[in-house]
Amino acid sequence: MKPHLKPLVKGLLASRKADLIGATPADALHAPTRPYPNGWFCLAFNDELRRGSIITRPLAGREVVLYRTTAGVLRAVRPRCPHLGAHLGVGGSIEGEEIVCPFHRFAFDPAGVCVRTGYDQPPPKASLTQYAVCEANGGIYVWWHALGLPPQWEVPVLPLDDRQPFSHDTFDIAGHPQDVIENAFDWGHLPALHGLKDLVIDGPPVTGQPVSTVTATARGTMMRGSRQSYTLTVIGLATIAARSVLPLGAGSLYVMLHATPTSPGRIQLRFGTKLELAGIPGVPAKAGRAATMPAARLLSRVLQRVAGVDTGADLLMWHHQEHVEHPKLAKGDGPIGRYRQWAQQFYTEPAGGLASRPARTEAHSSEE
Repeated sequence: MKPHLKPLVKGLLASRKADLIGATPADALHAPTRPYPNGWFCLAFNDELRRGSIITRPLAGREVVLYRTTAGVLRAVRPRCPHLGAHLGVGGSIEGEEIVCPFHRFAFDPAGVCVRTGYDQPPPKASLTQYAVCEANGGIYVWWHALGLPPQWEVPVLPLDDRQPFSHDTFDIAGHPQDVIENAFDWGHLPALHGLKDLVIDGPPVTGQPVSTVTATARGTMMRGSRQSYTLTVIGLATIAARSVLPLGAGSLYVMLHATPTSPGRIQLRFGTKLELAGIPGVPAKAGRAATMPAARLLSRVLQRVAGVDTGADLLMWHHQEHVEHPKLAKGDGPIGRYRQWAQQFYTEPAGGLASRPARTEAHSSEE
């Protein structure tokens, strides 16, 4: 990273705010020009939602209540109780396998059906609006589609050890998911902004499918001085998952970058790091991995801070970036044009449509 950016990035990471340098955030200067993309979006890392807990997260101009029952069943629902409209995420609770409204203690089972009231009267015929939700790669994803269509594809499952959580941070910044995911194909910024050297990129950069993979080797990554190989898995316009193989088969380093649209021109950027160390020679694989896990967790927290410095430079760019519909590309930029053509599959309307235009229906749901 260029030395003049380091103080700005450190301030950003310390405060979790990007409004630190006097420049106006992009969403305050420029009206949004692109709608929300369709797809799976990460609303939390899975360790943020333990059994018996409830959290509320923004997604595409609305709120989603995520909860996990005592038995571990994961659900995503519209916040409004169908009884009298109380917000389930404000004082709601989990009782066994039911989510209970804080206002009149109406309880709803994992299917979203009201099964009892708070005053021993028969429950009404009422159901919660449920959103399609899945858990993969250490994250909790919710499906969003402008027309309310059900999921059109699945989140690929990467070979991670689910017993070990990510070290992670979340930032609220100006931006659009398409610009964040473009980073995987903007090869020119890697040496210019991050100082990578001897960059070699292999493999097809984009495909017709909603998931694309890029492989590369470079020097100047977190393993300073040594040449390092890594694989980027791009999941829709939502996630970049990077896996780096450590030297001498010592293990793998995973870095996750999730861009979730929250309102027109605004995103939550979730960033996580996890080091998975190989087992101990001569010890069965599962037991060996368990033995190295405490050290791996400690090192993951350290590497999260190291990786955050490089990612923080990107956050500054996105927060103040104005999208250029017809960029003047130069040789060495990477396949940005092909990426943008690929990205069109995630929009119901042309990408020039207004992000502020409301979706015609809820995200995929069961109607109340």
